[in-house]
Amino acid sequence: MRKILLGTTAVVGAALLAPGAFAQTTRGGGGAIGQGVPTPAPAGAVGVAPDPLNVGPRAPSTQVTAAPTPAMAGAGGLSIRLGGYFAFSGAAVQDDWDRARSRNNALVNNARARSRYDFRNDAELNVFVDGRTSNGITYGAVFELQMDNAAVGAADGTTVSFDELYGYIGFDGMGTFRFGQEDSAASLLQVRAPGSQALGGDAEWDEFIVQTGLYQSPYIMAGINDGSDATKIIYLSPQFAGFDFGLSFAPNGYEGERTDISNSTAAQRDRLGLENQMTAAVRYRGTFGPVGVIAGIGAAFASAQSENGAGQAFGTPGNPQLRPQSISAYTAGLVLTGYGFSFGGEYTFGQYNGSGPGNTALNPGLDDSNHWLLGASYTMGPLVFGAVFGQGTQSNGVRNNGTAAAPVFADLDDRKQTLWGVGVAYNLAPGLVLFGLYNNVNDENVPTGAPTNARYPGVATGTTLASFNGSNTRTINIGVVGIRLAF
Repeated sequence: MRKILLGTTAVVGAALLAPGAFAQTTRGGGGAIGQGVPTPAPAGAVGVAPDPLNVGPRAPSTQVTAAPTPAMAGAGGLSIRLGGYFAFSGAAVQDDWDRARSRNNALVNNARARSRYDFRNDAELNVFVDGRTSNGITYGAVFELQMDNAAVGAADGTTVSFDELYGYIGFDGMGTFRFGQEDSAASLLQVRAPGSQALGGDAEWDEFIVQTGLYQSPYIMAGINDGSDATKIIYLSPQFAGFDFGLSFAPNGYEGERTDISNSTAAQRDRLGLENQMTAAVRYRGTFGPVGVIAGIGAAFASAQSENGAGQAFGTPGNPQLRPQSISAYTAGLVLTGYGFSFGGEYTFGQYNGSGPGNTALNPGLDDSNHWLLGASYTMGPLVFGAVFGQGTQSNGVRNNGTAAAPVFADLDDRKQTLWGVGVAYNLAPGLVLFGLYNNVNDENVPTGAPTNARYPGVATGTTLASFNGSNTRTINIGVVGIRLAF
């Protein structure tokens, strides 16, 4: 599951916009991970300096500046730097889906409850190649290697792959173009609710949750989709009077260095996934006396898949099911920061399903999805305290409890996920953060597969809901502690 990783965004942004050297900032996080606004500029300042990568706000905390990363000399005067992060965390988990009663079914009747404790580690290694011409043109590339995308059966639990891989070229006063595997413009500029390190609606808590047998990932309060790092073109504007904007386009939902999908025999141009993904966002950052303000709106659009694996269009005799709805997702966020406090929230809605707003198409007959998330943080020296509360809702469609010849339709209640959490982070040393958090999640009416409407052609039974310890509500309580090194 793709997330915006805090250390990554800090070092990537600095690498792109400060070729000579960069200041590394240890901040709170969310998705990974909660977010807020930059520290207000001194009185009289015109506005807050642009966030280095235009990735949207992060939770405020004491800024810890590390020594500039040494650069190696490349061909033609290019500089080459390394960055990234390493994180280790442990968790105690109480999850209704882990209970023996939830795991047993008609096929399995002797399953035991899962263990309640575990450790995990995560890391990324980033290579930045930067150049600047005498007339102010900046250019280069970013190679982001992730170590948390473990393949099934990997003996060491890790697989190294390129999470993001893109080039860029920028012009003074005219903005920057990026091209390759990178987040969408709406994701890069979105404004999210603040929190402390690893605390958020789609944050560290879900990394320890088992989702096998249930639909997609555990969370439905994620930021607007990042475009799945599909190969795309992105434009990010410079800042004008506190405002900046971005646009992006991807012809399909896959990463274009290969012609097949997930090692199958299908080709990525076979119309089995999203097509013509377009996003746009506008953001404002400024200060009013001692108070910093950051606000933003964004939208994402895409055409849904139009054929099945045999090349048959939806709604035809060979593929009678109707085509999924076209995707549209809209998001808005506002955060205020001052006197050590940060308060704000986000609201996202539209025609989408699953864990990433704008990333999965709704089947015909399903209603729109939405979520809201509020957050707050307080910075006291090297300590950052955070809290979040939110709720997300998604349609479950209709189930047929009868037969095809004699249907008995039942409208299902929406999936409703309610989450709250508290956390704390301590900046121990430059780039080194200790953190802890607690999250409570109540997830009602969770489907076992993609929700459908049994009244529509090509749908046999409709949506099936999971049973959790004999209930339709999944309750999760999780505590996490960890350490994170960004460099």
